Amino acid sequence: MTGFALGDLVELIVCPECHGQLAVTDQSLVCSSSECRLSFPVREGIPVLLVDEAETLEQAEWQTAVGSGGTTAAGISREDET
Repeated sequence: MTGFALGDLVELIVCPECHGQLAVTDQSLVCSSSECRLSFPVREGIPVLLVDEAETLEQAEWQTAVGSGGTTAAGISREDET
């Protein structure tokens, strides 16, 4: 039996708060929306996609987590905002 990687799963799920794309970090899934910035824990390989369990990241911490590919809540890439 072959398992799937969290990276495969993240393509199918979105942030439960704003429906933004999720970025994978070492221990969490982070919403790519610059307005939302929620970080969802991954426990024993299972993403906990409950808003009550999520942590709102500070702007700098969020930028580090998602890199330069973050988006706004409207789904506009940050590079397109200029």
